[in-house]
Amino acid sequence: MEYNRRISRRLHEEHQTTLVLWGRLEASLAAGRLDASLLKSAADALGGEIGRHFAFEEQSLFPRLVAGGEADLAELLSEEHAAIRDAAARFIAIALEDPPNARVRPIALELAERLVAHVQKEEMALLPVLDDLLDEDTDLELQLAYAA
Repeated sequence: MEYNRRISRRLHEEHQTTLVLWGRLEASLAAGRLDASLLKSAADALGGEIGRHFAFEEQSLFPRLVAGGEADLAELLSEEHAAIRDAAARFIAIALEDPPNARVRPIALELAERLVAHVQKEEMALLPVLDDLLDEDTDLELQLAYAA
């Protein structure tokens, strides 16, 4: 899908990066491999995903959703953020062990499932709504704030 707003396109790019990384990890785990480097990459990427990305959405985008009549969507995505944060904390706690511990597999698969489903919801619902809700000036303001 093509998005009209800069911020939508930027978030879309990050979503694609997330899908690729977690798809690789999921495939590796499904093949029975515990790739320490891939586990570390996934754990490191979570910092940006659940830190910067989620915080921006919660502080800058979800209030705009609520004001635009999309409170249910904002609430659903906020709840998913909380569940993903919980799964991410459990994942990070064991993903960086050397050598990798087999206990990471079910947690990583759960997290991959949650992240992929969440990204799909944002791609199908959040980003199109933002394209409709935001004007050019607000879009530019959000893009600059996110880049800072």
